[in-house]
Amino acid sequence: MMIVRVKSKEHAFTIPVPYAVLSMGSAILTSKLVQRIMKDWLNKHGGRAGGHSSREHAFDSDSSRFGNELLLSILDNRSTKQALKQLIKELQRCKGTVLVDVQAQDGTEVLIKL
Repeated sequence: MMIVRVKSKEHAFTIPVPYAVLSMGSAILTSKLVQRIMKDWLNKHGGRAGGHSSREHAFDSDSSRFGNELLLSILDNRSTKQALKQLIKELQRCKGTVLVDVQAQDGTEVLIKL
């Protein structure tokens, strides 16, 4: 089980994430239904919104669209699903390993531990 702990000045909470949830999440992300929905959403919202003609905005929207299409192509690849399954199996073998241990300047702490 993966443990995610977030602690700030006002709040502190711990979220246990079972490996079964990670497996289901990866299966959902790599499913054909989710990919089709994401492609439809990209086609629907792919045009330049807001009518801004500045060059910076055009670059941001183009790079964002490129990033989304790259993500879709990675998720669409058959080997991605197998790689995610293998990654989760390897994570299960590494119990107690700290993946992330970060403290921000404002005192917020994040810890992700296997």
